[in-house]
Amino acid sequence: MDNLSSADLDASSKTPLFIGIAAVIIAVIGVWLGWLGFSKANELEARIAEISGAAESLSKLESTVNDNSEMLRKAAGKIASIESNLGTVTTAIEKDVADVKRSVRSVAMQAGTALKKAEAIEKEGVKVAAPPATSPSAPTSKGDPSIASSSISHTIAAGDTYGKLSTKYKVSVNALLDANPGVDPRRLRIGQKIIIPSAQ
Repeated sequence: MDNLSSADLDASSKTPLFIGIAAVIIAVIGVWLGWLGFSKANELEARIAEISGAAESLSKLESTVNDNSEMLRKAAGKIASIESNLGTVTTAIEKDVADVKRSVRSVAMQAGTALKKAEAIEKEGVKVAAPPATSPSAPTSKGDPSIASSSISHTIAAGDTYGKLSTKYKVSVNALLDANPGVDPRRLRIGQKIIIPSAQ
């Protein structure tokens, strides 16, 4: 023991101090690493929660898209049905219009034929009187020879109008219209024959 120097004594007494300081440093580093690990774990948990929420949102979105796709399919089916119904209605309307046109043509041809026959009868000198306008309840004078015999035929000359003929023969314009139902008073032709009813 006599050979130990004071330096050796100082070094051995300092060793526990260094060990203590090292232990404190290691403990501080351990606490810091633990806190850092805990913080990272919390961040990871928050991120996992976000990912789970996003996955749930994606699942809901997929469900909504599937529902909308089904609705669109149903709407497309209804639109196709409406288009089919419209096509049927359009075809029926076109057929009805064609039928009406045929009927109008047939009536026009019959009216033209009747007018030609009446003109041919008048050219032969037979005087035809149109029945006077009567109310539904008034008795008709069909077959009354006095009406036919009291009417005369007039051949249209230049400048003749229903107004002038009304004054000339002392009959009303309405009587002229009633006596000549197939004649257009605005398109009188020179040489055309019309019926002049007797003045009442």
